[in-house]
Amino acid sequence: MTISYWLDESANHQKNFDVAIIGAGIAGLSAAYWLEKKDSTLKIAVIDKNAVGAGASGRNAGFITCGSAEHFNKLNIQFGLAKATEIWRFSEENREHLKKEIIQDDLSSVDYLNTGSCTVAPSADDWVHYQKIFADMQAAQIDVELVDEQYLKENYGVRNFQGAIQYKHDGVIHPLKLLKKIQSKLKNTTYLLAEEVFSLTHLASEIKITTQRHQIHCKKVFVCLNGFASQLLPELKNFVHPQRGQVIVTEPLPPFVKGPCYLVKHLCYFRQLPTGELLVGGFRNHDIEGENTAHDAATDKIQNALAEFAKSYFENTANVKINYRWSGIMGFTADNQMLIGENPLRPGVHLMAGCSGHGMGLSFNSARVMIENAIDQIPVPAHFDLNRILLK
Repeated sequence: MTISYWLDESANHQKNFDVAIIGAGIAGLSAAYWLEKKDSTLKIAVIDKNAVGAGASGRNAGFITCGSAEHFNKLNIQFGLAKATEIWRFSEENREHLKKEIIQDDLSSVDYLNTGSCTVAPSADDWVHYQKIFADMQAAQIDVELVDEQYLKENYGVRNFQGAIQYKHDGVIHPLKLLKKIQSKLKNTTYLLAEEVFSLTHLASEIKITTQRHQIHCKKVFVCLNGFASQLLPELKNFVHPQRGQVIVTEPLPPFVKGPCYLVKHLCYFRQLPTGELLVGGFRNHDIEGENTAHDAATDKIQNALAEFAKSYFENTANVKINYRWSGIMGFTADNQMLIGENPLRPGVHLMAGCSGHGMGLSFNSARVMIENAIDQIPVPAHFDLNRILLK
């Protein structure tokens, strides 16, 4: 984030706001929503170097999910059943808050479908393992069921899987339509787009944000850049790691995939769009070193694996045409839990980053937590608290 002397126009254009939000994705717009709901008189600026949703928020699969059953299992191993259940419930709250606050009864405006989701078992050993996970999820009173190979064939169009754990309440959405829906709720927010932030300066009683064209003065700043957070806040370099994810979308096909599905073996996920296209993403474990990057690019190694999966694992896709190939940058933390809270090194600067592959399933609710912490001093849940890392 640098700027040359020749391009710097900021000194001649000062703007004053109560609050500035850096990042115009699902996290930043959600923060603006909860701020306006908290205090409708606030003057809010949303700043982004690109357009609304141009980052990961417009490059994901459109899953409004709690994650795979294997994700729950990893949480259980890492934190124990009670905390794993609490984290899962937080994602359930995210979905319900979105439905109540934003989507309401207008499901079609964002292409929202409550489909449930599946985590498939590719081998007999995986199937035995998943039945243990299923028992743990039942013990946590999570609404899951086991489905067999025939069910998967009939409802997901896949073959050669032993069975799956199906969670009944996940859904899918059009992520850009969701962002536009959130924008439609914002009445007192100004957008400063195509403006990259290249410095934050603490003054006597406020913070100055400098972009190419403006100097923005405000009382509080909310940094909602996820995988790019360390580019603005270098102190996060060792704590929020960018990682690329890649996706393909095929030509339209007849309906055959009921809802979002996970194949954890390949960090793979897939769904079918309302207009028939099959979306497949993942396979980053085929090139972990190459995908540990903030560089947006579709690579042959991952793209070929995605295309091969799309053409081999389904009943009717052997000759399917691939219409779209893209990538997006996510942010991961060491424990795969978000960082939320006021930066102890920068008073007045609040952070929400490190969604660890669950941005759409966490961000609306996480923004609520960040705003309540910043405005009302309500503590952040310990597993999200920024200080667990920066104050070590």
